[in-house]
Amino acid sequence: MAKVILVDPLYETPQWNVGKDWLGAGNEIIRPSAYTPEAIMPLLGEVEGILTVFKPVTAQMMDAAPRLKVVVKPGAGVDNIDTQAATERGVMVCNAEGVRGLSVAEHAFFMMLYLARHAWMKEDQKTWEHMAHVQLAGKSLGIVGLGDIGRRAARIGNGFGMKILVNTRTPDPAYVPGVAMEFLSFEELLPRADFLLLCMPLSAGTQGMIRAQTLARMQKEAILINVSRGPAVVTEDLLRAIHAGVIAAAGLDVTDPEPLADAHPLRSLPNVLITPHHASRTPECQQAAMDRTAENMQLALAGRRPVNLVNPEALARPER
Repeated sequence: MAKVILVDPLYETPQWNVGKDWLGAGNEIIRPSAYTPEAIMPLLGEVEGILTVFKPVTAQMMDAAPRLKVVVKPGAGVDNIDTQAATERGVMVCNAEGVRGLSVAEHAFFMMLYLARHAWMKEDQKTWEHMAHVQLAGKSLGIVGLGDIGRRAARIGNGFGMKILVNTRTPDPAYVPGVAMEFLSFEELLPRADFLLLCMPLSAGTQGMIRAQTLARMQKEAILINVSRGPAVVTEDLLRAIHAGVIAAAGLDVTDPEPLADAHPLRSLPNVLITPHHASRTPECQQAAMDRTAENMQLALAGRRPVNLVNPEALARPER
């Protein structure tokens, strides 16, 4: 019987639906007494699998788990997992790429429409009545990152009649068949995007990519949407840019820090919409993500290749 430990308290909430038989009768799910390093570290010695959501999985934790085979999470981004350390130790890392994209892309367009139509003015009917709104048709949607979210967003934007501009490491038109896309460098994209959508993974190259210098290159009428990771945007630079009218508005499903303090000045700006990192939290998406998470874990524990293996190089490493 393989033992799998939960290291994130989110698995204790009903929407994550992790019962004792979730991974099948042949596997045991370990719940620590508290979701702290002090409670978790002593339990790692016998585990073969780790389940996380946002909580970090570190090299130190892997070293304390000599039988560890796999770390799995039900989201796409794996920046909270030390993937390099996992690869060096022959530990597989799995995400749920491909199951959350539609829900997140829909949420991005909800934010675009809310901000473009000045919905924050609903309490000021007279001003809202005479406000000129922004229609999406004919506008340029700049997408940074053409993974599952970016591809879904490109299709939705195309349906609205938007011009699709893309910045990605792999500029292949075949990624979104039937949608005309123009591939640009990030610097070329900034001044041309009416809506700038961030949906790329967090990396050393994307951390802080939206800062004072890049915001200054955007149109004054531009709307920024971030559904990637909070550290992609320098929070205080964005605050100053919104105050100064450098860009028109921003929609943030992720922030840095996260959660953003209730008293942070960004929360008081009507043309900044902040949601609590829940773009993918639809029942359909949650079920699909948890099904894929269980599948990835079960395959890995059985010695088979998981569906969403992030670090295939780990398979070439000798077993510990």
